[in-house]
Amino acid sequence: MVGNTPNFTKIDILRCFLKFDRNISRQELAKELELGEGTVRTILNILKSKSLLDSNKKGHFLSKKGRESLDEISSFVKNSKNMQVKSIYPDLKKAGVQLKDASGLKEVYKLRDIAVKNGADGALILKFGGKLYAPESGYQQDYGEIEKSFDFENGDLLIMAFSNEKRKAENGAFAIAVELNRPLKKFISEL
Repeated sequence: MVGNTPNFTKIDILRCFLKFDRNISRQELAKELELGEGTVRTILNILKSKSLLDSNKKGHFLSKKGRESLDEISSFVKNSKNMQVKSIYPDLKKAGVQLKDASGLKEVYKLRDIAVKNGADGALILKFGGKLYAPESGYQQDYGEIEKSFDFENGDLLIMAFSNEKRKAENGAFAIAVELNRPLKKFISEL
């Protein structure tokens, strides 16, 4: 007999793990991740089985290994947030992931394909060099609205994915981040 097909991905597990930068309940996780409480319970059990979380009667919390992993990831993933940018795809939900010093940027069109394979409708990859710009493109646009939402340093990369659903936008943005960042790729491969 074949079991149920999981309704979450490794990217969802990563998104859940990153929420442990603060105290958060399972109900809050379910709401923020746009997943059911049962699914979140399964994800928490996976993180616990990998020794990234411990638990007691009050709930789940980072283990020593989990704290070290989160600190390592946080040294590269400077920020992730849902974005309210009116000038770009105003009718879609947008999620942004800011990577520190993202060298080795691959062909941008391939990165957008990764976002789409992970549920997003598309993605915009911007690099900061005094101001945000689209690498591999001569197209000029004012991204000042976005620059105000993040604390950029030269060399930082912003991955912005968009979709009708917040979860799909976040999964698309994080899928690109995983492709570009070794610690994230290592984290995903060990799940």
